[in-house]
Amino acid sequence: MNHIRRLEDNLEYHFSEVLEYPLVRPYWVYISLSHKCTYNCKMCGVVKILRGHELPKATVKKALDEISRWKGEHVVMFTGGETFLRKDIFELISYAVKKGIKAEAVSNGSLISEAMAEKIIKSGLHNIAISLDGATEKTHEFIREKGSFAKALNALSSLVAAKKKHGSGPQISAWTTIMKENLNELYDIIPLVKELGVECLVYHPVIVAQDDMQNTSASAPFWIKAEELETLKKQIDRIVEYKFNSGLVAFLHDPYLWIKYFQASLTKDDWKCNPFVFLNIGPDADVRSCGSAFGNINSNGLEEVLLSEDALQARKAMKACQKPCLQTCWAHPESDSLTAITADFISGIRNEKEKKKLLKEALNLLGSFEERLRKEAQCLS
Repeated sequence: MNHIRRLEDNLEYHFSEVLEYPLVRPYWVYISLSHKCTYNCKMCGVVKILRGHELPKATVKKALDEISRWKGEHVVMFTGGETFLRKDIFELISYAVKKGIKAEAVSNGSLISEAMAEKIIKSGLHNIAISLDGATEKTHEFIREKGSFAKALNALSSLVAAKKKHGSGPQISAWTTIMKENLNELYDIIPLVKELGVECLVYHPVIVAQDDMQNTSASAPFWIKAEELETLKKQIDRIVEYKFNSGLVAFLHDPYLWIKYFQASLTKDDWKCNPFVFLNIGPDADVRSCGSAFGNINSNGLEEVLLSEDALQARKAMKACQKPCLQTCWAHPESDSLTAITADFISGIRNEKEKKKLLKEALNLLGSFEERLRKEAQCLS
């Protein structure tokens, strides 16, 4: 991303939060096509929510049309349920890509044969993520279902082979949910996916309920208990060392916050959501950031929904949340404060020759931003 464009984005996210008004549109838009799935994973309650609902193709395309008109960079994540159960998924991906949208997809890998891997690699996706919740068949299949481990590994190896064959394609990622059942295997997933040729590994902590991100409970299933936190720390130590020496693992926040998360001692001083960063369109066409829906795109356009009074109240509730969920799609730490924005900007300046030009552009941007904020504040008062 252009360095000045990044600065502008960070300022827009920051002041959107300050003014409680969307100066910017969400970076992440998750489109849950349906909650149908090939598995019934123990830690996931999605298949029990909104049964029978499925986003019509026309509704998805209508949303993509709007997103394509937004200023700046935005990412659409096709998800579910199992994304590739949709017969029209490649048509939808193609439609998004032709509209200039950065599109990604997440899958459990159960349907990805060599032939489908070829289609995914040639689809124009920016990233394809496969869920992998254990380094061993026993652990992964306890969490998911019999046969799921081999299918996930086959999906990853088929995607890697297809990308090598064509010489280009989406980033191939593995996503791992941190829970007590796989605690002792968290590090061991690294050499497994490295050998397969995976390009990025992302860890995220288990949540209690998909429809209630603010629900945390030490007695919840899959929760890492107090007596197991030292083991978690040792796993993090090894993962961090590997990341420092060899890359592969992507951290979107300090990984040691996972300890505080499972202790229920995490505070907004450690990590916070920015309510303007993320949007989810459910299979019922309801629009949410976190908590209650604040509109439906079958009835209204995304723009109308985002500017609604219901959206304002939903964002206020997110700002007031005292239980950070550590789900990174809601985070935008580089815009949390003006200090963070300045540090991010300075860190991106590569040399003295570039410095003078960028500083001049930044000052011009700040001048225009000051006037823009004055006008927005007058409109809101």
